[in-house]
Amino acid sequence: MRATKQRLAGSALARLFAYYLTGRIAETQWRQLSRLLDARTATPEEREAMAAFFSDLLQERGAEVRIPRLKEFRDLLATARMAV
Repeated sequence: MRATKQRLAGSALARLFAYYLTGRIAETQWRQLSRLLDARTATPEEREAMAAFFSDLLQERGAEVRIPRLKEFRDLLATARMAV
């Protein structure tokens, strides 16, 4: 299991948005992330966890990060929920 690192104080969602505004996230990545963050199936806690994960991943790997499609995201959420 991968541990997320807190690099900046505050919301991971705000951090992702700041990355987008400063050009550290490509437009296509931002659109894909926005679709996931807007998914009705995700709870606020799951959105924040996802934002923290992708924020850390984007910091480490930049443009090579592949954002999952909405269907893949729903499947991941379902699997994670069953494990809890």
